[in-house]
Amino acid sequence: RRTPSPTTAPKPFKREPRAGPQNPEGATAEFPTTKPRKPRRGRRSEAAAVEDFVRDRLEQVFASIQERDPEVLQGKGDILKPKEEEELASGEKPGEEDGEQKTVVEEEDPSWPLDADVGWGVRASEYFDKHSIKNVTVDGVEIDWEGEVDRGWVKEINCLEWESFAFHPSPLIVLVFERYNRAADNWRFLQELEKATKVYWDTKDRLPPRTVKIDLNIERDLAYALQAKECPQLLFLRGNKILYREKEIRTADELVQMIAYFYYNAKRPSCVNPEALAPSF
Repeated sequence: RRTPSPTTAPKPFKREPRAGPQNPEGATAEFPTTKPRKPRRGRRSEAAAVEDFVRDRLEQVFASIQERDPEVLQGKGDILKPKEEEELASGEKPGEEDGEQKTVVEEEDPSWPLDADVGWGVRASEYFDKHSIKNVTVDGVEIDWEGEVDRGWVKEINCLEWESFAFHPSPLIVLVFERYNRAADNWRFLQELEKATKVYWDTKDRLPPRTVKIDLNIERDLAYALQAKECPQLLFLRGNKILYREKEIRTADELVQMIAYFYYNAKRPSCVNPEALAPSF
């Protein structure tokens, strides 16, 4: 074994060169300076192809009609609407990309569409004049849930308002209903409850009961807390306790008797099931 000589100098340590960046400084000039155009999303290309096909066929039909009888299409103007690309090209401002429409329209824009086109040259006013929206009619009475919110005797509440109504010693009647499931039954029960409530409001010798309603499809948590699974359903409460549940549709006279029994010490009517009463009532 050879011993190293103390006079020999050690070899200098050579550092390995680090790997440079993948993109050198000179490569930045090769990237484009302009933003590339965004591709079309969805199936707009297929819709454009269908529109072009329909337009070509219609133009051929109109051309054949004009060859046979040139006077038929005189004075008709442009039968086909201009394509969206042509409208954008004519009204495009500098700086806007091709094929993109403005998503925001200024309120005072003179080109604001007062009567929008819903498709195939049909205006919105023409469509709704022909196909008017009407409420359902039951027994000659029109069901108007929106109008009932403003002028009804039974107020609709949500879960945030529940505590202010429930924890109060005065009588409280809650109608759990659905607007669009069994709409006729829910509407009929609501009308009968309003008639019964109005009877007590017209009497001046006693405090009328408070009446509210809850939409089962909107206030799901509140309906679950009240254990209301069927609609329509009427709950008679005193304080924070449910005295009775009525799941059958009752007339206004029957509801007047039930209210008098639960809150004004009247005789129990025959429509109240004694087995369904609260234990301490």
